[in-house]
Amino acid sequence: MKKNKYLYISLMGLMLLCFNACELTKELDDYEPPYALDADVTINSESNADLALIGAYSKFRYQPYAGTNPSPDIFVVPDLMSGYAQSSASIGARPEMAAFINNNPISVGASITSDFYSGMYELVNRANWIIEKVSELDASVFETPGRKDEIVGEAIILRALSHFYLLRCFGQFYDMGSAYGIDIRTAPVLDVEPHPRKTVAESYAAILSDLDEGITNAPDLRGKNYVNKTFAKGIKAKVLLYMGSYAESAALAKDIIDHADGNFQLESNYLDIFMDHSSPDIFNSPEVLFGSSGTPEESVGIGSRYAGSFAPINQKYMDEASGSIDVNGQVIDYDGNDRVLAILQPNVIVTGAYATSKYAPVYTAGYEMIYHMRMAEVYLILAEASVRTNESVTTEALDALNAIRLRAGATTTGGDGFETYPATIPYEQFLTAVRMEKLMELQAELGETWYDMVRYDYADGFGSGFQVSDVKITATDPDKFILPIPQESVDASGGIIVQNPSYE
Repeated sequence: MKKNKYLYISLMGLMLLCFNACELTKELDDYEPPYALDADVTINSESNADLALIGAYSKFRYQPYAGTNPSPDIFVVPDLMSGYAQSSASIGARPEMAAFINNNPISVGASITSDFYSGMYELVNRANWIIEKVSELDASVFETPGRKDEIVGEAIILRALSHFYLLRCFGQFYDMGSAYGIDIRTAPVLDVEPHPRKTVAESYAAILSDLDEGITNAPDLRGKNYVNKTFAKGIKAKVLLYMGSYAESAALAKDIIDHADGNFQLESNYLDIFMDHSSPDIFNSPEVLFGSSGTPEESVGIGSRYAGSFAPINQKYMDEASGSIDVNGQVIDYDGNDRVLAILQPNVIVTGAYATSKYAPVYTAGYEMIYHMRMAEVYLILAEASVRTNESVTTEALDALNAIRLRAGATTTGGDGFETYPATIPYEQFLTAVRMEKLMELQAELGETWYDMVRYDYADGFGSGFQVSDVKITATDPDKFILPIPQESVDASGGIIVQNPSYE
């Protein structure tokens, strides 16, 4: 079979050809895509390497009819599965949407799932071409000192991030002993040969290895819509948390906080993170570690998903926000409504739920950003990882959690309900407080609430403590806490790719 290695040329830069999951059975011999160049002669200069890198970043943008870009729908699916978002009756009746809502995802005819699966692997493939071809170039080709290593570093971080997103969607990311990891790809796809899945431990090892290299070589910062060293450290801290490597996770999160400069720090006001969507200043918040940005002419496409009728924030989230926790007789509110009000678009209520102002206003053009990670999450990672390491509430954990609450308007004097947590809070209650604080802080940002629920349930042994079904009554089958590999890919692999349990 002839090897294929072509780069698409598009408005976003050089688009790499990838054979997605739905195309595995096509005849590829002699296929030469139009408007393509051989990869060997395309990435031959600093400017062309940068264009290829822009093409990789573009995979997080919403480009209708532009091939296998991941649908932004997948980023709101976890909120549907957690129960903190809802769809209209008409959209919720669609088979794939109904399956998400009922926590019983389908493996056949699942366009949202397939688009994300194939789109993320195309991003991996683009990154792999960049890594391979740029690494082969002599340093003299690059006009900017150190740019060769930076480009490779950025591409490696994008590969790690893509693999991580794939793992937590399609692999048993919460269980280090599981055989159900993902297909880790570290070289460009040159043919249609399928590869077996790695174990979860092997998948994490590959992700960590890439992040370490990215931390070494990526730029310190060249804009919040590009990956950087601090973002790679933040994702590594999150990966270590997911792995259960709590001491390492806490140490890294603390290091990020302790050594952060003015480019990476908490905004003093929660609302200022999201700012005015009529201005590109939304891309410059020091709170953001990395985000995918979209202009009014070309949105990242996630705002409309949290508005209209697809997955707006529902009353369940509002009710949780108005809840409280009793700490040794001191009743402490989960939120003082500052964050809740900040993320809701005024007077926009659809299908009984609420559009969020974290993204561009409903049905109007605006600047928009997908928040891959914010500094607030680093603080919350430190809070959880530190207490899990010590199995007790540490000073650093309490300070980290309360820093987020103080920024949201909590008081330290007591008596008004929305206060900082006292040092007397017990271990188990503290973990609940962290999970709820993340819900208040990060709702509508890539579904982190859902992954927290799954992690907490697994940590308690699937039934002996906190359970996902405590929050979402239909989520009773742990096998369905992850998505199925698209069945088309499983079938096309001839059994090389093994389907997730209970989807076979």
